[in-house]
Amino acid sequence: MIYSLATLLCLSAFYAFAMAKTSHYKSVFGTRPSQKKSQYINNLGWIIILLSFVVNLSQAIGYGSLMFCGQMALSVTLIALCLTYQPTWLRSALYLLPMWAIVLAALSLIL
Repeated sequence: MIYSLATLLCLSAFYAFAMAKTSHYKSVFGTRPSQKKSQYINNLGWIIILLSFVVNLSQAIGYGSLMFCGQMALSVTLIALCLTYQPTWLRSALYLLPMWAIVLAALSLIL
């Protein structure tokens, strides 16, 4: 359950990194982000990726870092495929990713 949460956090981080780029943001939302908004999204992405790394390392040092590398590869691939073929799908990810992260965090605390 914890690795699912870490994967979701990693996916959220790379979503934020993609949305910090003007061309990706414009293809998803149709407008350009301001410089301040782009910097905020980029900083948020760094915070989330570090949180994902900490969650992975909390499980096991060696195996957690290996899982983190795999999660990053999976996340980048999914975001790249969505941006290439259906960028409008990522608009709904803005709402779904935080919701699922909260659900998984609550489930991992309960179980």
